[in-house]
Amino acid sequence: MNQTMLDFIKQNAPCYIYDKSMITERCRVLRNAMPEALFLYSVKTNPFLPVIKTVAAEGFGADAASSGEVFKALEAGIPSENIYYSSPGKTLEDIDKIFGKCVIIADSLSELETLSDYAAAKGETCSAGIRINPLFTMDGEAPSPGKFGIDEELLTPESLDFPNIKVTGIHVHLKSQILDAATLCRYYENCFDLGQRINAIPGVCIEFINFGSGIGTVYDKACEEPLDFNRIALTVKKLAKQNETTLRGKLIFETGRFLVCNAGTYYTKIADKKVSRGRTYLIVENGLNGFLRPAMAQVLKRNTGSYLEFGQEPLYTSPGQCSFSLPERPEDGENEIVDIAGNLCTSLDVMAEGITLPIAKTGDIVEVTNAGSYGLTLSPAMFSSHRPPKEFLL
Repeated sequence: MNQTMLDFIKQNAPCYIYDKSMITERCRVLRNAMPEALFLYSVKTNPFLPVIKTVAAEGFGADAASSGEVFKALEAGIPSENIYYSSPGKTLEDIDKIFGKCVIIADSLSELETLSDYAAAKGETCSAGIRINPLFTMDGEAPSPGKFGIDEELLTPESLDFPNIKVTGIHVHLKSQILDAATLCRYYENCFDLGQRINAIPGVCIEFINFGSGIGTVYDKACEEPLDFNRIALTVKKLAKQNETTLRGKLIFETGRFLVCNAGTYYTKIADKKVSRGRTYLIVENGLNGFLRPAMAQVLKRNTGSYLEFGQEPLYTSPGQCSFSLPERPEDGENEIVDIAGNLCTSLDVMAEGITLPIAKTGDIVEVTNAGSYGLTLSPAMFSSHRPPKEFLL
């Protein structure tokens, strides 16, 4: 890291820095692999407006999980027809605010009824998608109940008979952060088959399939392999061919955290260094309340005895989900074993335990990787009324 960059970080830490060139490159990786697709940026992963604008400039749409995210996408310049609003529990106020400004994905039959009544009061007919809890699963288990979507078996001509609603698309989202191409390809094929089944229901005309579930990204290069985009590309090309002679609808894929996770880094300062009964602590500014995910990994480990094998998304992904370094200290110098803890008045505010770092001193910068997604947006920045971290797109 050059001195100019280090000076900038020391002046602004705690802060998040996002790499614009990496985000743009990731957009192009997806577009080159699947030219048949419309991609939606998952705004919830990182709602920082300059980041959304960067993705919008690459021609991506938006997956909005709230009415607020719909307006962020509009502000970033994304056309309303490429903003898909999908979340459970939309209120009448939400519908009133975004009606006509995005594609609405209804999460329940009662939501469809509310939407139909709202459209009727305006003297309009509304096109809408439906989120489905399908009879298939990502990993081949039996289907289960869930808070998201309408159970597939409940979808009948009678249940979808709303006078002011035309069902024009489906959305499925079962599991995120999938890195196994075979699993994802099988899931895509199942979603396309589901679209054809729903299209056969009288009164339904499927114009889009949102495959959901995002695109996985590598957190830990030591034990994770990146997604095989060649295999994904072949499956999507095959589905696009089928689509040409059947549904002729949009094939939509959500980006998940693929665009932004590895493009973000969190920087914070060491406020104090102390030793307690032989254990060395680096006390940093804005630990848990600046970047929650590393602290959540430690909470889970303390309560289960070891790092969890399976992710608890979006709070925890894997043991190696973040790495820590000291950009001011030479890596080939003398090291020490430390815990990194934040400055909140809670014992849960620990970002790392028993890690080896170069010998640090108060005022040094700590660098934390994989902070581009579910970083500041998940962190309890108001805890103890500390100043929140800044954000920069560079």
